[in-house]
Amino acid sequence: MTDDIKQDSKTLARQAMLKMSGGWEKTKVQHAIEGYEAVIESYPASEEAQEAKGALARIAQSYEKEGKKESAFHLYKKLAFGRAGK
Repeated sequence: MTDDIKQDSKTLARQAMLKMSGGWEKTKVQHAIEGYEAVIESYPASEEAQEAKGALARIAQSYEKEGKKESAFHLYKKLAFGRAGK
């Protein structure tokens, strides 16, 4: 495999993981969280990791609005300390 093909494969994998996680957000939030964390852990320097962090922040905000303060706190804590995915 050439380097270009390898890079394209990695990009496609990151994008697929991100899209799959986004699909879970409305029905299986915990799966979405785990998917976003996997993107961040597997590809920390990628644009998709930044998008996944934004998605986790949105989920945390949603938790806050729903009164799920503890769940929101844990997501914010993971994001703040760079531990999303762990």
